[in-house]
Amino acid sequence: MMSRAALLLALLLALPSTAAELLRPPIAVSGLEMVLPGAVMGGREVSTARFAASGDARQAAESIASAWRAAGTRDVVRRDSGPWQIVSRIVSGKVETIQLRDEDGGTSTGLISRWSLQPVVVRIANHPKRLLPAGATTIEQLVSREGARVVVTTVALSAMAVGELAREVAARARALGFTRRPVMEAARSNGELDVAFYRKSGRRDSAPENDRASVSRAASAGAEARAGAAELVVTIERRAAKSAIVLHLSEEKP
Repeated sequence: MMSRAALLLALLLALPSTAAELLRPPIAVSGLEMVLPGAVMGGREVSTARFAASGDARQAAESIASAWRAAGTRDVVRRDSGPWQIVSRIVSGKVETIQLRDEDGGTSTGLISRWSLQPVVVRIANHPKRLLPAGATTIEQLVSREGARVVVTTVALSAMAVGELAREVAARARALGFTRRPVMEAARSNGELDVAFYRKSGRRDSAPENDRASVSRAASAGAEARAGAAELVVTIERRAAKSAIVLHLSEEKP
């Protein structure tokens, strides 16, 4: 079973990227790309970029720590965590962390993240917690903003079998107004893996013309209805004694 940290790092390294401008390690790097621009994780805003460096991870981490100390940063923290070499500091009221690991050919890859110290609250109309069955354990949740949408990726574990868990999530999704889209699902659904696609328009059913109270309520809730429009991808995979579930939700901003 992958640990919480391993799941998170794997997710970050697999995310699509854009050019990174504000996050840059104090050493020579290549392929610097932003993977999380202004996301929210654990109630804190975080931006993360990935990069490649020449030399092994330990050497690169020591060079980064030395560069930060030479620049006048007092509280530089240097530690190891499994295959990762980690360096952290506080800069401009934020925690900056660089994680590096060795790759083949004597090179290394890394992630540089900058975390806010102040908590951040992001409204999510279709909160993923409402899709998870009782007893499921949330391992990690990433919230990011992409234009006019909020994107939430939730990783959780459940003792349920894949099929049972898929039916439970499907029932909860229907209760929230999602409609299942059977696109490419037949080849991806079996006893060990289930992938489902859902969509929610966010539009409410029209009220009867003689029901003025319903019309009034619908009009006043128009913004909320639009905010509820969403797309959802649910992936469930059996791992050892538990099922891992990944909910990828994209919805219109409130």
